[in-house]
Amino acid sequence: MKKVTFVILTALIAFFVGNVSAQSNAFPKGKIGVNAGFGFGANTWGAGFMPTFNLAGDYAIKDVINDGGSISLGAFFGIGGNKSENNFRLGVRGALHYTFVDKLDTYGGIAMGFKHSKDKVNDSSNGYGSLLAVWDDDDKGGKETHFTYIPIFAGARYMFTDQLGAFSEVAISKFAYFQIGLSVMF
Repeated sequence: MKKVTFVILTALIAFFVGNVSAQSNAFPKGKIGVNAGFGFGANTWGAGFMPTFNLAGDYAIKDVINDGGSISLGAFFGIGGNKSENNFRLGVRGALHYTFVDKLDTYGGIAMGFKHSKDKVNDSSNGYGSLLAVWDDDDKGGKETHFTYIPIFAGARYMFTDQLGAFSEVAISKFAYFQIGLSVMF
């Protein structure tokens, strides 16, 4: 799956780079973009299905590439799981944005953070448990794991108005391979 995702991302980047034309910057310096949506893939498959909930914010810190692009720094949070596991993630991210088409902010970047997982193999609930069970200190759940989390992502944000839009992201990640949702800009 990772090879297929990498090949698709490489092909899309090559296509867009080959067709670059001057557009107004959809994510200029000083803008804040917040994405809220659901993710699919990775740990959402298997022993039951439950999409992840994801929240990410980006702040454009510098305009680059003839004012058609920008560099952003931000943060992310996600929570999800399935019948046998709950987890959450939290961290920072950086991205390069470029506008190929008006109102369409395309971007790619890397993130780094922390992921916490808790198996629910001994959970006495209905099998799905609580999404917030990762914070429980009781002994109902199974093994807990913590690790550094470094996803690589690419996405697009289309703005219907100056403040409201939709986004989609793909990622090489152990949390969600595909995300979709709403985006707000300030």
